[in-house]
Amino acid sequence: MFERHIDDVGPDMTRRTFLAGSVIAGIQDAAPEFRPATLDLRDPLRTAIECVVNRMDPAMNFQPWFAIDVVNGRPAKLRHDTWDFGDTSGRFLEALILARQMVEPPREAIVAEERIRHFLDSLFDSSGLVHNPMLKQPDHMFAQGSALYALVTDFEQWRDSSVRVRVENFIAALNRAAKQESDYLWFPQVATAKGACPHQAAYQILPAVRFYELTGYAPALRFAARLSRWPLYHDDTVLPSGAITKTGWEGHLHAWMDTFSGILRCSRAGGPNLDHQEVYERARRVFEWVKSTYTSPFGWVADSVGAKTCETDTITSAIRLALELIKEGHTEYWNDIERFVRNQLIENQFVDVDRLELTDPNLIRGIRGSFESWADPNTLLAVKNADIEGCCINGGIRGLFLASQNAIHETSQLTQVNLLISAITPSLEVASYLPFEGRVDLYPSNSKHIRVRTPDWLDSNKVRVSGPSGLKTEGEASGVYLKNVRPGVPIVLRFEQNSSERQHLVAGRTYQALWKGDTVLRLLPLGSPYPIFQRKMLNHSNPQSKPKDLSPITQKVHW
Repeated sequence: MFERHIDDVGPDMTRRTFLAGSVIAGIQDAAPEFRPATLDLRDPLRTAIECVVNRMDPAMNFQPWFAIDVVNGRPAKLRHDTWDFGDTSGRFLEALILARQMVEPPREAIVAEERIRHFLDSLFDSSGLVHNPMLKQPDHMFAQGSALYALVTDFEQWRDSSVRVRVENFIAALNRAAKQESDYLWFPQVATAKGACPHQAAYQILPAVRFYELTGYAPALRFAARLSRWPLYHDDTVLPSGAITKTGWEGHLHAWMDTFSGILRCSRAGGPNLDHQEVYERARRVFEWVKSTYTSPFGWVADSVGAKTCETDTITSAIRLALELIKEGHTEYWNDIERFVRNQLIENQFVDVDRLELTDPNLIRGIRGSFESWADPNTLLAVKNADIEGCCINGGIRGLFLASQNAIHETSQLTQVNLLISAITPSLEVASYLPFEGRVDLYPSNSKHIRVRTPDWLDSNKVRVSGPSGLKTEGEASGVYLKNVRPGVPIVLRFEQNSSERQHLVAGRTYQALWKGDTVLRLLPLGSPYPIFQRKMLNHSNPQSKPKDLSPITQKVHW
């Protein structure tokens, strides 16, 4: 497989330099600029990257540790598992490449990326599939999907011909492994006693379609379309109403939502024998059903049908499906994405590991920056005897990446601000003061028109705008349109944020949330043993300041 030369990556970066993000080779400010110290998705991302680096076992050829066992509510030990292979190694490679799109990687991350790339490459056997050495057979079809995500991401980043050939051969091997019917294909390997579980294999659809979008490789689209027809027309788990009828693994919401994201993307790409309007309606009904029955307004999404806890992967799958539906015109889902990202997604990350009072340094490093697999709305480690799974590190990074990449969208004539979080593209920097203050500063680098989405609780005509002379402002139904923008001249938007106390029934329990705009400032009752939404520092009128983050943005990968 394609290999980068680690010796070519430049000098080492210390952990402090990496986390600060304030020194990038070739970029120096004589007098540093300052920005509000509010939510910047690069901050949780950097901590998550560290966790990925630390969840590879040097004694096992850098085989990832899928799990950290939790015993009596306390993390106990790192554990290898059958999901170490195609699933976790694929997810770790994908995650490290996605992280490159948001921050300059430190040397440790570049080395880790190369190690996990080699490990994943070593798993492919003569059949062209990922082999699971622990099970001594081809890996689970869901794990094959994670490996496919990784390889497609790797190809898009580096455009290496050997990776392209690997992906083409991989898709051909998956097609051979499937049982072929007249109008669809399916994988009997994923069935359980309770159901056929098409979603566990249909997880492969989206990366196959993305590979087609990148290369025009027609067999990838044919494979994806035939696989799409299995859950759509030859399985009764998902009703026409969008309701998912099975519980547990068979009703795994992470896999089901990613399945419908893939099917929708496949029909949009022209996948044969798929009616796009019908697929869009089914995907929308699935999202609305999950949102209304297993999701809180602040982004807690149940792991599966009937589950009482939230898996971070499922939050990200909801974000992904919402983004696909936004492409179909449902721009109201930006409100959901904003709330999910500001709240449960970032709260699901283990940041303050000191409170766990652990002594094993490897365990501490393996937890810090990871994302929870079993979260209540108000606490992590919600299940006393469970685990912290490596898949959710990837899930958290995916969520941060999807939000970051879509926060600002550019065309040749317009820069569209979709999320009111601090973000940056070559055309525009957004500095958000939310939730401290209803203020968003724009720093344009060109004269393109700018449209800023306004949340569903804000009347766009009540946004006050100040900027360069000649700036024209137009209020729209859900946004503010700015014309006569001048490069290098800031524009400031000010508005009032709603504050309210609301009750939310989540998984059979009632929670009291203090909202300010789209941010939950407090959630009661207090959770245990790892309470979250401890946000007293957000309940002030002015944020602290921090130096402007000079991390370069390199958008080579697009999901």
